[in-house]
Amino acid sequence: MKRTKGFSSRAVVIAVCAVLTITAAAAAAVPAVWEGLWRQLGVFAPYAQTIDGAVCRDQGIEIRMLSALSDDLEARFYFSVQDVTGDRQLNEHLTLTGSLESGEEKEQEPKSVGYLGGSVSSSFKLLSYDPETKTALFSSSLSYGETYRPNQRASLSLTRMATQNAKISGTVPCASITDEVLKSLPAGEEDRIIFKPSGAGGFKYADIVLPDQQVVLAPEQNPMPIEGTEDMWISSMGFASDGYFHVRLGFADGISVIKENGDRWFLCTLGQSGKSSEAENAMWERLVPGGLDILFPLYTVEDLEQLQNGMVKLYGDYTRPGTVVEGSWNIDFELEYYSSVVLDWVGELAGSQVRQVAVSPLSVTMYSDDAGSFAYATLYAVKKDGSTVSAEPDVGRYSNLAFDSGSDKPVWDAFNTWIFEEPVELEDLVSLSLMDETIPVG
Repeated sequence: MKRTKGFSSRAVVIAVCAVLTITAAAAAAVPAVWEGLWRQLGVFAPYAQTIDGAVCRDQGIEIRMLSALSDDLEARFYFSVQDVTGDRQLNEHLTLTGSLESGEEKEQEPKSVGYLGGSVSSSFKLLSYDPETKTALFSSSLSYGETYRPNQRASLSLTRMATQNAKISGTVPCASITDEVLKSLPAGEEDRIIFKPSGAGGFKYADIVLPDQQVVLAPEQNPMPIEGTEDMWISSMGFASDGYFHVRLGFADGISVIKENGDRWFLCTLGQSGKSSEAENAMWERLVPGGLDILFPLYTVEDLEQLQNGMVKLYGDYTRPGTVVEGSWNIDFELEYYSSVVLDWVGELAGSQVRQVAVSPLSVTMYSDDAGSFAYATLYAVKKDGSTVSAEPDVGRYSNLAFDSGSDKPVWDAFNTWIFEEPVELEDLVSLSLMDETIPVG
């Protein structure tokens, strides 16, 4: 199976910012980034497109499109961001604002009510940062689904870079907690409660109120680090004088869980304590000088053994001191992708009528009248040598076409997809297997 190519093999760069013509060999000057890219691609590396010459620079920052891995279902793009002047203070908290675009709307498969898919992404994931060369590796992905397809051209446009926004996702074990009552302080009138139990989200907190004695833990009584960050740490953790379990976080200078617009999404919960999820997620978060005090009103000293088996879970967004760089970084480049091959076979499968199956080295797509069972089933590609490659369910939908007509008899229409755990070649396949039934290939 061959990759579809459009235009020449060399990418084209639009000169909105300063345009550089740099080959892949020159790009190897940042080996840490390439090593990170190969790790990300893994067994898919031989199937990825190396993009040569797609580079632009503005405000002392260089953007280099490195690679893409795509078929006509999904695409993932990899690019680097480098501070070439050395004074823009980029770091591992770098976030980007902009868009990556590739694809065009396609005619819908007959009898389909397709609506899954898109051709624009504004989500950029930081994969690694090399402080020695001040270079970050990012990825961005598109799911063309059933409504879009690649069109051999792609473009990246960025307008803003910042290191002020950060995320945390960490855990700290509670094994060291004792029944000792830790030093507590009266809650200050100026302290701000930023999260409290409510009836939202299905949690039944109606009977949970703040204790009459509103206290917080005194700081730095049994400090513990949080792996992966120096921005915050466990300052104190244990039972306060109100009789309830508290966790006090310490924040480094300039750290805030409240954004400039007042939004927040930062939570400290408990996990693996053996109590209900409602209990583990019931907490009052109170801003205190230099940090945050979290009260868990459903945990007392009677729950000590359960707490010792549990852990504190921290996750969400926060802001930190950083820099903002605004500019214009725009790159157009050619996209090579693997076209899916539509199989000749149609028929009944596990009680559903399948009207189309398509396979690429990366994925399988299927249209049928399935009512939802395919969405949870692993698919297997069976090779000529008898080995198999598994494919896990990916994006999909199933719809009742009779719903709008008011008919009592459902008419199901489904679009299912699977992503291979490693690439396959159609020439090597003899069949696909789904729910212990066989789809012939070739």
